[in-house]
Amino acid sequence: MFLSRLSIKRGITFTMIYLILVGFGIFGLSQLKLDLYPNIQFPVIAVFSNYPGVGPEDIENSITKPLERAVISVENIRHVTSYSSSGSSVLLLEFDWGTDMKKAENDVRKSIDLIRDYLPEEAAEPVSFTFDPSMMPIQFITLSSDRLGEAELKQVADEQISPRLERIPGVASADVRGGLEREIKILFNPNKMAAIGISVQNLIQRLQMENLQIPAGIIDNEELEYTVRAYGEYTDIKQIENTVIGYKEGKPIYLKEVATIIDGYKEKRAVVRNNGVNAVTLIIRKQSDANTVQTARRVRKELPQIMSLVGGNIKYSIIFDSSKFITRSISNLASTAIQAFILAFIVILFFLRNVRSSLIVSVSIPISLLVTFFVMNQAGITLNIISMAGLALAIGMLVDNSIVVLENIFRHREYGKDAFVAADDGASEVANAIIASTLTTLAIFIPILFVPGIAGVMFKDMVVTIVLSLTTSLLVALTLIPLLSSRLLRVGIRQARVKTMKKLNNSIENFLSFIERKNVEILDYFMVRKKIFLAGILVLFVVTMFLTRFLGGEFLPKTDQSELEITIEREPGVSLTSMDKTVREIEKMIRDEVPEAKNIYVSFGSREGIASVFGSNSSNEGEIRIDLPDVRERDRSVFEISNVLREKLSRFPGLKFNFSEGMNMFGTAGDIQVKIFGYNRRIAEALANKIEEEIKTIPGVVDVTKSFKIPKPEYKIVFDREKIYSMGLSVFQISSIIEAQLKGKVATLYREGGREYDVTVQADENFRNTKSDIENIYIPTLTGAQIPLKSVARVILSDAPQQIIREDQERMVTVNCDVSGRDLQSVVSDIKKVLRRIPFPRDFRYEIGGTAKDQQESFFYLGIALLGAIILVYMVMASQFESLIDPFIIMFTVPLAMMGVVWFLLITGTTLSITALIGCVLLVGIVVNNGIVLIDYINQQREKHGKGLWEAVLIGAKRRMRPILMTAMTTILSMIPLSLKLGSGAEIWAPLARAVIGGLTVSTFLTLIMVPLIYLYFEQISLKRKVKKGLADRSELERPENLDIDMIK
Repeated sequence: MFLSRLSIKRGITFTMIYLILVGFGIFGLSQLKLDLYPNIQFPVIAVFSNYPGVGPEDIENSITKPLERAVISVENIRHVTSYSSSGSSVLLLEFDWGTDMKKAENDVRKSIDLIRDYLPEEAAEPVSFTFDPSMMPIQFITLSSDRLGEAELKQVADEQISPRLERIPGVASADVRGGLEREIKILFNPNKMAAIGISVQNLIQRLQMENLQIPAGIIDNEELEYTVRAYGEYTDIKQIENTVIGYKEGKPIYLKEVATIIDGYKEKRAVVRNNGVNAVTLIIRKQSDANTVQTARRVRKELPQIMSLVGGNIKYSIIFDSSKFITRSISNLASTAIQAFILAFIVILFFLRNVRSSLIVSVSIPISLLVTFFVMNQAGITLNIISMAGLALAIGMLVDNSIVVLENIFRHREYGKDAFVAADDGASEVANAIIASTLTTLAIFIPILFVPGIAGVMFKDMVVTIVLSLTTSLLVALTLIPLLSSRLLRVGIRQARVKTMKKLNNSIENFLSFIERKNVEILDYFMVRKKIFLAGILVLFVVTMFLTRFLGGEFLPKTDQSELEITIEREPGVSLTSMDKTVREIEKMIRDEVPEAKNIYVSFGSREGIASVFGSNSSNEGEIRIDLPDVRERDRSVFEISNVLREKLSRFPGLKFNFSEGMNMFGTAGDIQVKIFGYNRRIAEALANKIEEEIKTIPGVVDVTKSFKIPKPEYKIVFDREKIYSMGLSVFQISSIIEAQLKGKVATLYREGGREYDVTVQADENFRNTKSDIENIYIPTLTGAQIPLKSVARVILSDAPQQIIREDQERMVTVNCDVSGRDLQSVVSDIKKVLRRIPFPRDFRYEIGGTAKDQQESFFYLGIALLGAIILVYMVMASQFESLIDPFIIMFTVPLAMMGVVWFLLITGTTLSITALIGCVLLVGIVVNNGIVLIDYINQQREKHGKGLWEAVLIGAKRRMRPILMTAMTTILSMIPLSLKLGSGAEIWAPLARAVIGGLTVSTFLTLIMVPLIYLYFEQISLKRKVKKGLADRSELERPENLDIDMIK
């Protein structure tokens, strides 16, 4: 081959080229960023709108429905899911994968702008943003101090620590949670206020007018200019108490006469605790384009300096750091890759029994990887668990081409050829075969690139890394291997080796010769009994297809990320104090049952803004996060710990809970989600309750939850609009008064020591506890009189939904559950049987969603990708062989491989997941390589050396057995470390490795017999036609009588 010949002649030039490539590769590796997953642009846009004080049903009608109608026609939109909660509306817009999200976001904003005038004036402007996994926290940092109280610590965190952290490159936000916040409370007596004719609105206005700082002008004389400022701000609490709010009989009425002024803290609506101690927590989020590991490392580096600057003897503890799992996972894959390299080298050394030859072959691995690192860096691909797994998988395949080339060069050297001639002839003889085998391997990845959905996006990095490394390994095999062989392989080297390690060499050689001889004997035996062998294989294939029903299936294997999150919920309306008591009992139970826990972080109570929709939004809801040591440093897996805690938590009466073992970047609401569509809320909830009862009895179903919650009791105020309008009032005015009395309103700000504190006006606690208190809230009229609320409105006690969910403009209720101890596919099958037994009323229907839906879609598209890979591989081989029959013969290796996959997955108890399916696709390109090498060599024996059909088949089977076994064994053994589930994140790739190991093992050994037999069968059919036409002799159809298999070399 020209390229091989050129590299041999221009040895120094090619050596310099490869040294440059190695230098570029080392530079690229040093610049690669670490991350857990590839940079994925999720096709989801969120639209958030705030409308304080409005219930879920009113939010649905006045905000959610108009927004849904506005955005539903945006191009490429798949689903619109909405959440209408008290005071807020959230829409999640799901687009087709591959959509230009910047354009989509602009289209969404334009659609919202068109209907903005039709939304309530009091509602906040809808805000839209593209969903990004970077929105998830990367670190939780708790603060403590023996000098500062909770309020002072929170203040320092808000004003000094958080701003400094947000200045660190890559940090988007450092939110402060927990602690106490100072507040000046004015608790007024409504009766005293009404007696002097002052409304809460008057009081707020008075406080605002008395707490001002106004530029009053400028005095300019001939020499100087003076600014004049009217300074009327409060400077101490006494001034607030002595504020004159009105007059009675000419005498001033002071605020302290009708209200109690308390310099205290804002009402505690949420609790944050770490290891049983109330904590102030910093939640770190990274910028969308920042690297998780680098950002987290910078934060860890800056924290000691920041703490020393702020003083207060503040101590910190990083209780959660996502970068650690990323680093552990990448390190584990790197270690796996090194182990794979060592095992591959041992295989090569075993077959070649020559260190120099083994090193020549092995050099293709580091060079291929380094070139890949350089291209990855230039293409902006991070070193994540997907791309790193691709490299670990490729290790065993990178030497395949080099093995074939070197083994053939060695054979030509043994024929007595000159080193340069042997290198040229040996490389040229197998060049077409290894180019074809590499192209078939590369061809299988083309369909994966076009797989829609999360599966195609996720595995794109793996495809790119494998394609890059395999392409480089082909160039190395055709240039560097002949170059090194021509310089380093010497005549007599094997003899020298025999002298030094004669006993071991003879044992290995005798063993390999024995296998070669037995292989030829078995093949010769079945060559005259083809139908028996092929019928046996057919029966095995049918049995294997039957066994696939026992495999089970799942989307992605669950990984032990050394953390556990539990969401908990008590009955609606429970107080924060009561919830705190329950959580403390749970914390104690966890400390007793999970002694290996490093941190137990709890957070419960209300949140604000968009977090109120996706997190706890009530005193009866919360989350517990358990930080565990690395999986190799404990005896129990996170899943075993979950099962223990699940059983213990079930003993808490009325407690609902849900477990999440680590980060979930896919945003699914559980392993399985049953969606119930129908407008009548009560019927939908009744169906959900029935489904919940039924699926709880299914083995493997855990953590069953419903999207709707027990209605929270509420007092509903129904206004008499005619009376209100006749008095010159509005619903908004009255609602504001009610809000101020019950919830409280910030009237002004109190400044002290350069800091600002809210001054909140609220009715005294004795006047905001009962229904009667609400009915007797004083409403001022235009005449100055004050009337009770009950004269213009009715206060009704009712049960109100806490949240209304809609999908594609239909009301929806969901039943969610996770799976433990069984495969997802089997549980879904059982749930579908349950659903078919439940009668659904007219206009009601159900769908299966969650991870189960993702799995179903991914399996479907990966199945198409597998079929596409088979077709592409056949087309590549047909072009290479310029034949339709030879590629067809070679394709019989694929069903043999699939048999091995099923057997090995069953033996190891591995379910079929998308990573296992990726392994099946990968196998299509790998297993045909053995057939290509074998058929190509048999054809060469017949065409170039004039061998007969039977003799050529036997010679090919004997001479190609060693390179076939070598390439197969390097790939198989290099996959073993990846298949053992050792270390962080290893669970994801074990099914892929096991699929390849099982498929390649079975295919390799059966290929050595089956492919030659099928080749013989088709060639005999072709010869029969030639015999009929008189173009061939009938004797070629039968086994030659003088054929002595012992003479086959």
